[in-house]
Amino acid sequence: MVAEALGRRVLPQGSPADERKAPAEALDFPAVYDAHFRYVWRCLRSLGVHDAHVDDALQDVFVVAARKLADFDGGAALRTWLYAIALHIARKYRERLRREPLSLEGARESQPELMLAASAERAALHKERLSLAHAILETLSDEQREVFVLARVEQMSAPEIASVVDIPLNTVYSRLRAARLAFEAEVLRRKASTGSTP
Repeated sequence: MVAEALGRRVLPQGSPADERKAPAEALDFPAVYDAHFRYVWRCLRSLGVHDAHVDDALQDVFVVAARKLADFDGGAALRTWLYAIALHIARKYRERLRREPLSLEGARESQPELMLAASAERAALHKERLSLAHAILETLSDEQREVFVLARVEQMSAPEIASVVDIPLNTVYSRLRAARLAFEAEVLRRKASTGSTP
């Protein structure tokens, strides 16, 4: 870890009042890291940073702390100062998550207890949705289905699909657009006919 690379010294454990009295030159980064990394980690989790990103966010907090530690004047408790940095970093990670949704793997890692609790229900729902997806794929033409499956299931790019299917690139785009529209229309039609979400 970072502390091992920089050397290990333990920050004396005292009250927050003791921290406020400590002059900035008495605080060295390895000691601050060793004494507070668990606290910052808990703060980041409670501030909504997903498990898949907590280690990166923790590193970001301590990069900022290392850069600004010389400017720490002791006007607030060291933990309060670190919390303010963690809050700023957590906001950045939450905003990034809004722009770039968590991958399926990351979502599973960030909420393992929910995964275990709902696994049987999710398996049944997954099987039902898979069956529905297969039924909807059957409504597409073969040409549309090929490009749709290669793009959505196999995650191939349009140029890769053009090479695999041996058709012009613009034809791939055209078929893929038509397939998506047809697929979505069939989903909406089935949803309206059953009155439920697929």
